[in-house]
Amino acid sequence: MKYLFGTLLALYLLITFAANAQTVDTLGLQEANKPFKISGGVDVYYAYDFSKPYEKDRLYTTQAFRHNEFNLNWGFLQADYATDKVRATLALHTGTYVQSNYAAEPNELTRLIAQANAGVRLAEGVWLDVGILPSHIGYESTFSIDNEIYTRALMAENSPYFETGARLTAEVSDKVTMKFLVLNGWQNIQETNDAKSLGFGISYTPTDKLELSYNNYYGNEAPAELDPKRRYFHNFYAGYTFSDRFNIAASVDYGRQELFGSDQKGNWYAGLLLARYQLSDRLAMAGRVEHYNDKNQIIITTDTSNGFQTSSASLNFDYIPAPNLMWRFEARGYDSQDMIFVGEEGTKDKNLLLVTSLAFKF
Repeated sequence: MKYLFGTLLALYLLITFAANAQTVDTLGLQEANKPFKISGGVDVYYAYDFSKPYEKDRLYTTQAFRHNEFNLNWGFLQADYATDKVRATLALHTGTYVQSNYAAEPNELTRLIAQANAGVRLAEGVWLDVGILPSHIGYESTFSIDNEIYTRALMAENSPYFETGARLTAEVSDKVTMKFLVLNGWQNIQETNDAKSLGFGISYTPTDKLELSYNNYYGNEAPAELDPKRRYFHNFYAGYTFSDRFNIAASVDYGRQELFGSDQKGNWYAGLLLARYQLSDRLAMAGRVEHYNDKNQIIITTDTSNGFQTSSASLNFDYIPAPNLMWRFEARGYDSQDMIFVGEEGTKDKNLLLVTSLAFKF
């Protein structure tokens, strides 16, 4: 933890100095056009998981990871540099989300990096970015305040939050954007084998109200010492905004992979539907229903006969006292085919989560 605070302080001082230096208008630019920008956020929470998980670490999630304690879900500090030809981002983070989601990274200092990338404009509307990047897959993002509901859907928790490699982004038109990626793998910073993975994404916004997106991934998920196990993954989502107060979204995942210890292939799939309604300037409510089916335990291991076949429903309320501050309450129920929720209350096929959060961004 001492490395994090030292690095955050150094980053803050460095960028503050650089940003202040830009106030000297030597190039005749307005202050609003300074290339440096600092942003950040804090998401603190209290969660009560009715399965009462052992050691307080909640199962099958990275968000609101700790049971029955106040804690930091995610805190980050981000520095961006952008001109019409080059851009770069460095973001550092900490919290129980990092503790859970980056546990597989062998280097402790690497786990502190949320983003570290640099990009160059190759042509009008065409950018090449290289480094640690946010994932091109999925509807929900990492920071809770940017999503309709506080906790992430099962499909978001079990697809990449981040990826490491090179990304080519092409704005084909004002309605179509395409992405092509070469990556180290499925949500990892440090490489685990000699193979590289491929990704593709296309988003289409025919109107200001409708957004459609398709994203995929292909890669070898086996360690270097084992035979290749190829993963094929597809994600579709659609979002529609009826008005300033009401929007809905739907998303579907489908994946297929060669099974470890077998020549056969298995698959998994997931789907969700959510809606959010702004009751007033300061109050909003949202709901989400979803199902995740991983019978072959490719993504989620349960060591049960039917694997992870689980449905979930959430009801979320928001209080927004300021544009950059949100107080949230969520009740979330789970229903699984097998007895997969293990804790002090025994082993059950159903579970309930209550969570509240206060999130701030600048």
